[in-house]
Amino acid sequence: MATESRKRPAEPSESDANAKRQRLQWPYTMLSVGPPQSSPYSSSAVTTDELAKKGLRRGIALALQKVGFDGAAPDAVESFALMAETYLTSLVKDIKTFTHAARRSNPVPRDFEQSLKRFNLTTSSLKPHRKPPIPKSKRLPTWEPLPIGDPLDKDLPILGDELDGAPDKAAKQYIPSSFPSFPSIHTYKYTPESVEADGSPAPPQKTQRPLAPDEIPHGDPKKMREAAAKEAKAGEGALRRLMRASKIAKQKEVWSSAQRQPMRRDRYNLWESAMRELIEDDIRSKGKEVAPAAMHGDKGRFEIADHSMIVNWEKNNYRRDVPRAGARKTAAAGHANAGSG
Repeated sequence: MATESRKRPAEPSESDANAKRQRLQWPYTMLSVGPPQSSPYSSSAVTTDELAKKGLRRGIALALQKVGFDGAAPDAVESFALMAETYLTSLVKDIKTFTHAARRSNPVPRDFEQSLKRFNLTTSSLKPHRKPPIPKSKRLPTWEPLPIGDPLDKDLPILGDELDGAPDKAAKQYIPSSFPSFPSIHTYKYTPESVEADGSPAPPQKTQRPLAPDEIPHGDPKKMREAAAKEAKAGEGALRRLMRASKIAKQKEVWSSAQRQPMRRDRYNLWESAMRELIEDDIRSKGKEVAPAAMHGDKGRFEIADHSMIVNWEKNNYRRDVPRAGARKTAAAGHANAGSG
């Protein structure tokens, strides 16, 4: 019979224990989280929201002191502040609901009264709060002065001085100062189609004709681009001449129709004189001299047509009268058909 050994087994060495332990490779590095540190970019300036919360906590502390409490835990004060803030926020939202329902932008006393009724309050219950039992010296807190930052110009200039419309408005003394500033000059004044490198207007170029089929280059990309640009300029010039001829023809049509009635003739003459004065002022502002006879007659009407545009949106809705000759032919054809039937 085998006897059990009473010898204490030897303790495994540290190397054997490490050899038997399963080794795991963890791909992540464990970082120790230290105490939070203040960021170097954090601002220490007191905000209005923080001042309001401090005032609310101070009011809660004064109320607790008045009813007999010597102190309160920070968690309890924060709970009271959260409840008071929620109550006031819901009251303000209710007042806004009544204000918007009546399509008003600002609340009136009636909105406050309706909101107090929904919160089971009356105006008479607010009268005791006009004279609280807390001394006035304690009710008036001392606030920290808010830092006043540098005022920022929100309307940053986008255009340069040569396109800014402010000098043009300042030159016209009859425009009230309360009116907004003028937009960019290029939005309401004629600007040259092409300028030189120094900014001066380029001399007028001769009318370009479209390229003939045998003049179109082939194979050279640079010459093809130049030819395409030349074709585009020629098309643009043709469209400008077409629009100018159309405007002049329309101007003549309006002038001839205005001569039929005295009232329309006087109204057209007033408009024409106003446009003539406007064009003369524009020419003088550019430093040029105005010939007195240049703005009268057909040449003056051409200038007015170039600087104006006739717009009548309701023209398509006018009644179209049937010509008398056509009406007679239609009536005669109807009688002939009736006689043959």
